[in-house]
Amino acid sequence: KMFGRMLHETLGKWIFWLFITGFHCTFFIQHFLGMIGMPRRVYTYLGEAENPGWGWMNAVSSAGAVLMAIATVLLLVNIVMTMMKPRTAPDDPWDGMGRTLEWTIASPPPEYNFLQIPVVRGIDAWWKEKMAGKKNMDVAHPLEDIHMPSPSILPFVMSLGLFVAALGFMYTTSWKDEYNWANAVAIGGLVLTFVCMFLRSVIDDHGYHIHVEEGKVKH
Repeated sequence: KMFGRMLHETLGKWIFWLFITGFHCTFFIQHFLGMIGMPRRVYTYLGEAENPGWGWMNAVSSAGAVLMAIATVLLLVNIVMTMMKPRTAPDDPWDGMGRTLEWTIASPPPEYNFLQIPVVRGIDAWWKEKMAGKKNMDVAHPLEDIHMPSPSILPFVMSLGLFVAALGFMYTTSWKDEYNWANAVAIGGLVLTFVCMFLRSVIDDHGYHIHVEEGKVKH
């Protein structure tokens, strides 16, 4: 929906089955390892005579991790292959089985998302319209100019500041330790976040309009 391209369906099925099989081989068997006495986060242990069952169960767990790694590599391959395709994905690509409103607009979506605000009659609004025999959503108002906010990098910088602050708080040991680098990281991230919040509050941005008569809004 975001990029207007369809991932390879067959490769996606291989990825799903490899990952779900690998996941359960990796983690499900670890429950039984715990039940027979193996503690968590142990990277080495005595042999089969001292710990019967640990060896083959850990081997199965390691094999499952390899399957998940293969699935992840295939997913990256699928993504790269898809990036090379043209943007030909339809609005509702799965044989018309989309249920929610995002499947009523183009792929990728236009910058204004909805040309006209749709009438929502309940949960899974697009599915309800289909069940009523309709091919399009009813609209709540006539075609008119669309008001858009101006692009801004401030929300991204604000979220980056929160990430930096959280990273600092994770490693902070004591606020009294003047040599603790994590204190400076946490404070710096908070300062960056609050500066962005202040700028977002004081900058009077009226945005812009996409005018119907300019031909920028397509029917």
